[in-house]
Amino acid sequence: MVNAFNALTAIAALASAAVAAPAPLESRVTCASGVYMIVARGTGEAAGEGKPGQVADMVAARVPGSASVAVDYPASAIKRRAARDLYPASVTKGINDTKKKIQDYVAQCGAGSKIALIGYSQGGNVMTDLIAGGVLKPDPLDAKYLKNIIAITVFGDPTFAPNQSYDYGSNAHGNGGIFTRKNNAGELAKLNSIASKLASYCDTKDLVCADGTSTAVHSAEVANHAKEAADFIVARAH
Repeated sequence: MVNAFNALTAIAALASAAVAAPAPLESRVTCASGVYMIVARGTGEAAGEGKPGQVADMVAARVPGSASVAVDYPASAIKRRAARDLYPASVTKGINDTKKKIQDYVAQCGAGSKIALIGYSQGGNVMTDLIAGGVLKPDPLDAKYLKNIIAITVFGDPTFAPNQSYDYGSNAHGNGGIFTRKNNAGELAKLNSIASKLASYCDTKDLVCADGTSTAVHSAEVANHAKEAADFIVARAH
């Protein structure tokens, strides 16, 4: 059973579990002939693409003309210097930045734009709230852009809801996340409406997405499913 103590413990642990990320790929100002990937790092990771950036790298190596850009947001846990960086506000900033990147890219590159969204931990929360909405969160992405989203892959999403057709990993039929949306039929309906484009990875015992006790499982989530996620995106890129 998820409780407030476990939730706070999990959020705090995310910051300590994060590791320094490699230098992010520079944002492309020209349109990608392959897939344009928007990548949201996890809580406490250094600015840039963080762990999920490895998925973008794998896709770029297989789909010529692909490019990636990091979501510009705090990725904060409890707080960072100011109340404006509390977790919900951080997620909101991530949603707004991702939404703007999608809108600007389609406006510049046209109706044939191919966009993939990739997020880890809090970054996964950003990507699923972008589609489904959430408590005190911005409105979901306008449905007219969904045709341009070819794939969404998220890892260790705190809002993970088990037993959905888009769930993957050893916890696919297990426990919900610390902020699970399993009892929110409206939000789940929005996610299930794009289930063919969505893959949410969560493994048993993950502190964040599976109401477990292991930060190690959570930290390894991207690495353990990176190839699977890259295959998922590549299969939808053509």
